[in-house]
Amino acid sequence: MTKKTGDEKQKFLVEKAVKALRNAVKLTNAKIKQAMALVLSFIVSAGLFLADGETDAGVIAGRAIMFLLFFVFVILFTGRRLSGWRNRRRTETEVILLSMLGACYFVAAYFIRDKTLFDGYMPASIVLPGALTVMLVSISIDRRVGMIIALILPTGALLAGAIDIYSYLMGTASGAAGALAARNARRRSDMLKAGAAIAAVNVVTAFSILLIRGCPVRFCPFILFWAAVNGLASGMLVLGILPIIENALHIATTFRLIELLDTGAPVLIKLENAAPGTYSHSMMVASLSEAACNEIGARALLARVGACYHDIGKIDHPEYFVENQKLYNKHNELTPRLSATVIRSHVKLGVEKARAIGLPTEVINIISEHHGNSLIKWFYNAALEKEGQVNMEDFCYPGNPPHSRESAVVMLADVTEAASRTLEKPTVARLEKFIDDLFKDKYESGQLAESALTFRDMETIKQSFVRILVSFYHSRIEYPKVTH
Repeated sequence: MTKKTGDEKQKFLVEKAVKALRNAVKLTNAKIKQAMALVLSFIVSAGLFLADGETDAGVIAGRAIMFLLFFVFVILFTGRRLSGWRNRRRTETEVILLSMLGACYFVAAYFIRDKTLFDGYMPASIVLPGALTVMLVSISIDRRVGMIIALILPTGALLAGAIDIYSYLMGTASGAAGALAARNARRRSDMLKAGAAIAAVNVVTAFSILLIRGCPVRFCPFILFWAAVNGLASGMLVLGILPIIENALHIATTFRLIELLDTGAPVLIKLENAAPGTYSHSMMVASLSEAACNEIGARALLARVGACYHDIGKIDHPEYFVENQKLYNKHNELTPRLSATVIRSHVKLGVEKARAIGLPTEVINIISEHHGNSLIKWFYNAALEKEGQVNMEDFCYPGNPPHSRESAVVMLADVTEAASRTLEKPTVARLEKFIDDLFKDKYESGQLAESALTFRDMETIKQSFVRILVSFYHSRIEYPKVTH
């Protein structure tokens, strides 16, 4: 690489400074949104509980503990996940969702506090769909997060004196059932089954409370009926509220991701018609990504969807990408610098198209990160030979390195699938050596530094890719000619 002049060094430093400033502004905006959500939820919750002019020190202390538990919970999950969620930070939309749902829970707890039904034998929480909050979190973020708030929110409300021990038992059991019932949901109709499961748990819990409190038999059928209705209502309300959350916050729920896998989606049909080579490549990358993510415990469905859509930016100019070229290379008409500009642009165009059709934020991140800021080597070397001295930044992709394991897997699957097509007689040994070199290049260029992939993950991913590619490129017997 040629040595930079003083002016080029200054220009390079200025560009780096501008890029760092943009990233800082973006981060600040995200933190401001998170802070606003936290403050708003605090005002709503505190305003309701303190509006009655309570002066008892114990009650005030209990409410303070509840608020502390809630906000520590939210702040905790703006940081790293627990074991198994390595280096995964809460996105701003997830923090907003947690804050708003937490505030709604406290508002509901306020309105039912000290209220009982059926001559005081049953708390009013029996008609409150407490599992709704937990199910929305479990589906929108993660079932483990849902299970945690199923314990934290009722505990906070109990310590604050907003609910009694029986409401706490009812809320905890219902919430835990909601988190468990939603863990394997892959279709919206599964929410009806989840509602039925919650109804069963509610009935058992309510019956236990009735036995403890010595409830008259005449009240039991009505109480158990409302306990069952509570569970069924939770499942049905999720069906109505979840699409609003998905579209408002652009969250990649399982339901939304499965819908995006429909090959009849307009953008995928357009990709197949305009760039059949790119479409075929994307489907293969999707298979590689999903298999690898299953092996390392990442979100396989998210990786598959991200891979399907990662190259939609090539729709407008498919003829400039080698997988769509037949007899003539359009880059023969362009300078290396202009060719690199055209190649670079498909990332930005892909992000714009993804936002226009409302793809989830995590899918958009995969589109923007699948090349990172790596160098377009072929055109860079061609420019060096032609011009003698060039700015490397002009030949780098405009994105950022992957910030999630799923995004990194799609990057590795993308380069592996594209490069493996150049191999002649791809045996297991040749593929392993070939993929090793590709992974090493991505690692040494810093493209995997922020992705939380370990060396063990990379080895697992490599073996997964090899198994699939060997099967795909397997040798076939030569069929004899038919003679008459």
